[in-house]
Amino acid sequence: MPRLLYTYLINQVLAPVYASLIILTSILFLSKLIPILDIILGYNIGLSDFFRLYAYFTPQLLLFALPMSSMMGVILGTTHLNNENELMVLKASGVSLYRMLPPVILVGLSVALLTGFFSIYLMPAGNRAKVELAFQLAKEKVESSIPEKRFSESLGDIVLYADSIDRNTQIWKGVYISDMRDSRHPVTIISESGIISADSSRGTLSISLHNGVLNRTSSDAVQTIDFKGYEMNLPLEPPATNPLAKAGSSTMLQRELLAEADRLGKNTREAVSYLNEYHKRLALPVSCFILTLLGFPLGFLSGPRHKTIGIPLGLAIFILYYVLLTGSKIISESLILPAGIVMWLPNLIFLILTTLFIKSVAREAHTVYLEKFYDFTYAIYRRVPWRKRGMQ
Repeated sequence: MPRLLYTYLINQVLAPVYASLIILTSILFLSKLIPILDIILGYNIGLSDFFRLYAYFTPQLLLFALPMSSMMGVILGTTHLNNENELMVLKASGVSLYRMLPPVILVGLSVALLTGFFSIYLMPAGNRAKVELAFQLAKEKVESSIPEKRFSESLGDIVLYADSIDRNTQIWKGVYISDMRDSRHPVTIISESGIISADSSRGTLSISLHNGVLNRTSSDAVQTIDFKGYEMNLPLEPPATNPLAKAGSSTMLQRELLAEADRLGKNTREAVSYLNEYHKRLALPVSCFILTLLGFPLGFLSGPRHKTIGIPLGLAIFILYYVLLTGSKIISESLILPAGIVMWLPNLIFLILTTLFIKSVAREAHTVYLEKFYDFTYAIYRRVPWRKRGMQ
């Protein structure tokens, strides 16, 4: 009996979990896509690079989609069972709420472990790959904007010219560069060869030039320098205008976050952001497990007068969790309490809330409060002015 019951409950829960995950991931990706749409069109990103970009965004999206879809899936599955009176049949057969919990615990642990894998390993790896892709696309844009034997002004105050370009090795021959970024001291460079490269660790694009002459002009003199090798940094959109190129704590591994916090001093404001990121990655998988368990008693709240009350209540609770998480981050940055304590407080609060909720639903003590809440909201609804005008 338990094996058959657990298999049935898991099947009832997993279907809405999958559906919620697909819908939430799509919505979150669209929200991420809109701010970078100009960059995608400007870089003329192809289909393969677009799928790469989607893959790099996926760990960050699932970090938020998995907990919510797991919670909503459990609520929807349990609500369906309750509305079909199947939960009433199980309770009448002597199956208590506590005996129904193991399948939900299994689902919660599985999703929490998956969330932890995305949070600790895949998310920083995806963010690093996203930054590298941004610089690679910028490099390709610069290379494609420079035709042979023609002056290119695609870099604004920098004019580039090349006699010939090997499209396989991207080596330029007969390079001429005019740098007018400093109008008081313009620079002119002529070299035999050059090649453009991207350095995502330093956040720069650069041209490596070989065997040439650099002329720097000032108001009263001209400086001429012969060189065998010279590296010139090229301007790139800053992270403020290119979110793809934004690097920081989100690209660092757990040990790198702790090392950077130790370097800055753990009791300083500069180190708090790294410690917050470190503890948030650990706290989110635990919150996923707690929210999944909380969704189970919420599904029991449906009834003849309020068939889907658990769904909006679950959404409100999910939003409340992230409000508390944001508040914890602000408190930590103000140095009122250590990040290792503050970032875990929302989990502690919701663990207590989940325990109380499960006990209340198991004793069926929640029904009286639900009826009072429903009567109160319905009385307010009957008295709103716009409702009366609409009925006239």
